[in-house]
Amino acid sequence: MKNQNKKNAFTLIELLVVIAIIGILATIVLVSLSSARSKARDARRQTDMHQYSVAMEMYYDAQLIPRYPDLNDNIASVLANDSTLAPYMNPAVLDPKNSGSQVYYWTDCGAKNQFCVWTVLENPSVPTTYYIANPRGTKDTTTAPSCAGAPRCYDL
Repeated sequence: MKNQNKKNAFTLIELLVVIAIIGILATIVLVSLSSARSKARDARRQTDMHQYSVAMEMYYDAQLIPRYPDLNDNIASVLANDSTLAPYMNPAVLDPKNSGSQVYYWTDCGAKNQFCVWTVLENPSVPTTYYIANPRGTKDTTTAPSCAGAPRCYDL
């Protein structure tokens, strides 16, 4: 009769082992999601740089005297004053990680026939990776964009 009254139940050790395995699996999933989020934000930044490049080219083509906009070396002025590129793109493009900040940069280095728009990517394998859009196209590089010295922003 003693065996008939015994209830089937899990022991404390079995429950702890199951909880530990679930915890390990949850940690692995969260780490891989973090990497995917970083890659998604970088993809958004690259798309934004391409869009800036297209908007600049559309602005250039629309001018009687072909030139790029005079933005005083700061693309934030494009975002604050949407009259410059607003017909060609949404001027309120913000960084996907910090939605309240703007980390896209513009420089013309005093040349109205050139432009360079760039941002910093979150690439963890390289200390600093820049994604650049200029009249030649778009690309990522570890060389910081610059007006002086070689290579210049337009040469990248």
